[in-house]
Amino acid sequence: MLTRLSLALVGAAVLAPSALAANPDIHAHRGGTVVNGTPRFGEESIRAYRNAALHGFVFEVDAKLTENGVPVAIHDATLDRTTNCSGEVRAHTLAELASCRTDVLGSPGSPLRTRGARHTEPIATIAEVLKLAKQTGVGVNLEIKNIPTDVDYDATPAFANRVMDTVVASKLPRRQLLIQSFVPANLDVAKQRLPRVRTSLLSLQSVNEAFLQVTADNGYDFISPEWPVSADYVSRAHGMGLEVAPFTLDAAADVRGARSAGVDALITDDPLMAARALGLRPPRFFDAVVFAKGRRLIATGDLLAPRGVPARQRCHGRITVRLLLGDRAVRVVRGRLNRNCEYFFDAGPKRRRFASARVTVRFDGNARVLPSLEGPERIAPKQPDFSP
Repeated sequence: MLTRLSLALVGAAVLAPSALAANPDIHAHRGGTVVNGTPRFGEESIRAYRNAALHGFVFEVDAKLTENGVPVAIHDATLDRTTNCSGEVRAHTLAELASCRTDVLGSPGSPLRTRGARHTEPIATIAEVLKLAKQTGVGVNLEIKNIPTDVDYDATPAFANRVMDTVVASKLPRRQLLIQSFVPANLDVAKQRLPRVRTSLLSLQSVNEAFLQVTADNGYDFISPEWPVSADYVSRAHGMGLEVAPFTLDAAADVRGARSAGVDALITDDPLMAARALGLRPPRFFDAVVFAKGRRLIATGDLLAPRGVPARQRCHGRITVRLLLGDRAVRVVRGRLNRNCEYFFDAGPKRRRFASARVTVRFDGNARVLPSLEGPERIAPKQPDFSP
């Protein structure tokens, strides 16, 4: 069986309006540090992003620069709030940051609970986060965190260009990527460096209205306003050809209110809470294996839906198999669950170059059940013994 690695793939239209009924896409703010009200992860840590991917949530990540210009995943211009180090991020090289560890679970400053971290983690680089996204196929909402209120603000294009150097080098598919910023100039650099990449202008509540027109005039794709916003605001944004992704929604009532207002996505510190508020649950169990049968690759497994899901919806959904060479998907094959929530289908001919490949198998989710994925893992050399 594939090892359960807490990695999942977001739905096939990674950053498009949600295909799961009328629900908005869920973006895991700074990785999604809280799980159903309990602080579990350090901000922007790899463990947080792996957990976010487990249920198909989009990564929301901030990019700051080290002294030697390496983009790292941290929200603040300083290290004090979320790590055991102090001082400005830009005052340390990447090597010097290696000794800095997350020392708090949850997001200090948010309305949700926090607690000390028993098991600390290093600061992740943006390259590491993008590699994880590419490996799993998850969507990324990356903020170029170059803002005038921070001490490291750079009024030139240099900051944004250094971030985009890493984005371009990652070769993350554009369909998985959204670039956001409070500063239009940062988004203009992103559009110049990566044509057709989708962009989102962040706005505080006091400037939501003004930024709505700026977003449309500058050809950005999303407006990401501070919550709350009204249904009328969302309707006007849609009339301008914009999608709406408000932040930061950490209460179930706000999540339901955002859905009622017609938003396309929402950003939250507690993605599972948000999913539950939208009527979505993770599967109780998802199992998968891909094995060689002669020169064919066979995918098989089953899913146990969450309690309370009607029988007619329980086993509805698609299975996606991705064959990976390194971080790159070289083959994508799809099948479906049968009425017993099982699947068994041919994933295509085996080729010699796939001997070193790894595989992910994803349940894509449905209107009541969140996505889930097994892998990445090696292809089994032969059919496993399924007997008890």
